[in-house]
Amino acid sequence: MTALPVSRLTVLRAHRLTARRAMRLLQLHALTGIHLTLVCHRPHLPAALQQALRTADYSVTADFEAARRHYYGTPIAEPPPADEPARPAIRWLTLPALDRLISYDSPRPCAAPCMPTPIVFRHRTPPAPLTPHTAQRVAHRLHGASAHPRLAAALATALFTGASLQQLATARPRDYDDAAATLALHDRTRYTDGCAAYPVPPWAHVFLRAAACFARLISGQDTELLAAPGDRAHLLRLAETARLRPPQPPAARRTGPAGRVEWDWRERQEAKRYEAMLAVRARPSRG
Repeated sequence: MTALPVSRLTVLRAHRLTARRAMRLLQLHALTGIHLTLVCHRPHLPAALQQALRTADYSVTADFEAARRHYYGTPIAEPPPADEPARPAIRWLTLPALDRLISYDSPRPCAAPCMPTPIVFRHRTPPAPLTPHTAQRVAHRLHGASAHPRLAAALATALFTGASLQQLATARPRDYDDAAATLALHDRTRYTDGCAAYPVPPWAHVFLRAAACFARLISGQDTELLAAPGDRAHLLRLAETARLRPPQPPAARRTGPAGRVEWDWRERQEAKRYEAMLAVRARPSRG
């Protein structure tokens, strides 16, 4: 809400809220300054809501037109909504930048102060920037697939860095510079291209800002900015919910059931080529 920024939140069926959940909404209102509207589908406020509202500054209206004026301001004539056509099923977006999301590398965060320099891709191909149209589609899907700021930011970051989950987990709140629009990822043992700062494309700013806000709320500078190493299943589930996937193997080379995303296909191919190369080197030479 802070990063977008969202200025209004309307909760329907608010008469079903417990006192605890109503208090959480009021805390959210106090934290963000959001315009909070609770709609109760009952003639009187329930006891749980009355209890939560004891210390809040609020107004109650049971008149529909008064509620409209409170919410919208001056009433305007609105045409009746037209019937919306059925939407087609969301198709997969196949994105090569996700090839390394599930990787065998294992970088760790830097314990000592680190000043990463701008990324220079020496050991891997830089991910191709998303076209404006694709970036818009990706951002829309991430907003709709999850409200969790860390996971959404992690998946967005994977798309502009080409980094693995393990390397995404090295980022801390101090590694994101909103003013410079850069994000540092760490890799002191140089599994990939070492500790480096990546430029954050405009479409991804909102996700990084939200993750930074979230990190400040929970525990400060020592927590993960993006997904933690144990978030692998959650991150893949988010990607599949948003219908985002890496390139898939041909049908004849699939190892899993049809329709299931194979996240480690590229890694398995590289491992097989490496094993074949070692086998050739180990063969005795003929004199």
